[in-house]
Amino acid sequence: MVKALTRAVFFGTFRHAVDEKNRVAIPAIWRAAARRSREFYVLPDPKNCLVVLTASAMEKMLERADDISIGEYGRRDVLRVIASRAHGTPCDSQGRIGLTDQLLRHAGVGKEAVLVGMLTRFEIWSPERWAEVDRNAMQNFSEAAKQVGL
Repeated sequence: MVKALTRAVFFGTFRHAVDEKNRVAIPAIWRAAARRSREFYVLPDPKNCLVVLTASAMEKMLERADDISIGEYGRRDVLRVIASRAHGTPCDSQGRIGLTDQLLRHAGVGKEAVLVGMLTRFEIWSPERWAEVDRNAMQNFSEAAKQVGL
C-alpha cells in the first residue's frame, strides 16, 4: 500500500502546449497533489528553466529570505535577481498558469514546454534544453546519486 503524503509532491515528466496567452496546463495529478493551492510562483533558474513553487513552498523561501542581513551582499544579489523576475500566478479553472514573456524567453520556451517534477516543486523547460539536461543527467546519475545520499 502507498502511504498518503501530507505535503505536495511533484513527480513525472509531462509535455504540454503553451497557448497564445502564455498559459501552460499543470498536470491534473500535480494539481491534486497541491491540494487546493490555487496560487503558484514562477521563478527563473540559472540553468535556463523555470522553477514553480506552491504558495506553501514560497512561504518557506520567504522565511529563509527574512534571515538575510543587509550586509550579506551576495545573498541579497541572488534574492534581487529572483524577486525582480518572479511571477505569481493563479491556477485557473482549467488548471493553467500564466507565464510572462520575460520568463518564457529566459527558459527558451516557445509553443511547447516540458514540465518536470522535482518532488517539492516542478520545473518548466524547453523541449530541446530538457532533452540535453536529461541526457547528461542520466550519464552522470550514479555519481550524482551518491552526492545526494541515494
